[in-house]
Amino acid sequence: MTDRLPGGVHVEDGTRRWVMWGEIDFSVAHAVRARLAATIDGRPRTVDLSRVTFMDSAGLHLVLMKTGRGTRPRLLHTPEHVRELLEFSGALDLVELVDPAAEPPRPEPPHPALSAG
Repeated sequence: MTDRLPGGVHVEDGTRRWVMWGEIDFSVAHAVRARLAATIDGRPRTVDLSRVTFMDSAGLHLVLMKTGRGTRPRLLHTPEHVRELLEFSGALDLVELVDPAAEPPRPEPPHPALSAG
């Protein structure tokens, strides 16, 4: 058995932006839940789902963690299968689906200088 997880979550911009990738299932949720919960500060967070290939109810729980009035997570690049999960579970009204065109462009990370020699 491998210790590699099928997906994961990276926290950007301090604590306000999560980038999820791969399969967000029970194993991933179990591994990252405490770390993500510590980043929730009562203000809305943005969750980029563009690289999510699968999400189950445990992954949905991560997205909805500590959601309340004024703290609906903003979901970017939501794949159809995640939209269907939100709709099927009755959670669509608990999130804000953001049109990617409404999100300001993010600067490219600096590329390391190439050195000869």
